[in-house]
Amino acid sequence: MKEAILGRTGLKVKVLGFGGIPIQRVSEEEAISVVRRCYELGINFYDTARGYTNSEDRIGKALEDVRDEVYIATKSGRRTAEELYAELGTSLENLRTDYIDVYQLHNVSSVEAWEQIKGPGGAIEAVYKAYDEGRIRHIGITSHNPELLAEIVKEDIFETIMIPYNYLTPKPEEELLPLCQEMNVGIITMKPFGGGAFSNVNTALKFVLGKENVDIIIPGMMTVSEVEENFQVASGSHGLTEEDLGLIKEDKVELGSEFCRACNYCQPCPQGIPITFVLRAESQFLKRMGWRPGTEERFAEVIEKASTCVQCGECEGRCPYHLPIMELLPEKTASLARLLKARQASITVT
Repeated sequence: MKEAILGRTGLKVKVLGFGGIPIQRVSEEEAISVVRRCYELGINFYDTARGYTNSEDRIGKALEDVRDEVYIATKSGRRTAEELYAELGTSLENLRTDYIDVYQLHNVSSVEAWEQIKGPGGAIEAVYKAYDEGRIRHIGITSHNPELLAEIVKEDIFETIMIPYNYLTPKPEEELLPLCQEMNVGIITMKPFGGGAFSNVNTALKFVLGKENVDIIIPGMMTVSEVEENFQVASGSHGLTEEDLGLIKEDKVELGSEFCRACNYCQPCPQGIPITFVLRAESQFLKRMGWRPGTEERFAEVIEKASTCVQCGECEGRCPYHLPIMELLPEKTASLARLLKARQASITVT
């Protein structure tokens, strides 16, 4: 598998890294097996975050005995120095290490957040302190807003950036990615599969891996088979075939730009509505999994819960992709209700 130098960090990384979100959803034993399989295959960059519940702890357990052979990145979404410094201590404990290779300010997607971070008592003060103490070796930032991130990069503070990038989220290639190359800022790309929305993961991986201005890609991986499949793609040719181009075209037509990427920043809903599930249930869950035992009951529950929406708009304010959730939610709910009614009718007839 190809290697890249991660910008001015000087870290020599494999082009395929490990995204630590999905291992929250499996048992600890399975999670550790997934991470160890990555290590066995030579993957040497592991990304997680304090906000990913038990992900840090599981990665720490999996890599404790090989800590010096890998690079570990984690993140904090805290905006004040006091809060971030406390979270860093928790991360170090969870990861069973005394230093973080790349420590990132998490989801800085608004001007207000950035102003708070770099203002008096802001999180950047704690980042500099931890860097001077050797607890952080390199400083990074993540965002879902490529325009804002380009402006932040120009301030010449960060050694790495992390941004969503795929064939339906191409905005970063206009200014941000070339700028990072010019300034020798390491480029870490997330969401290569559009939050699981794309029809073919191999095509999605090849699209990003084939871009010269990407240093490393960190897809989330939940099973050993996913690790091995992604490894095979990353180790092979990244050229897109006619079939790949056809699949990309189909996704562009079917998904458009207003599709949920399952980042879950819209949650929690004050009414307890599982927003991500409702937005993705028909086009992604049902399309891939079909009607399984319990699906009818689950759909009935979420339809009833979605009806309690009070249009408060909190979800839209948090969505990094600016989706019109208050419009989409009743549309998707009504469509699910029609599907459920047709399903129940067909079962009755049978």
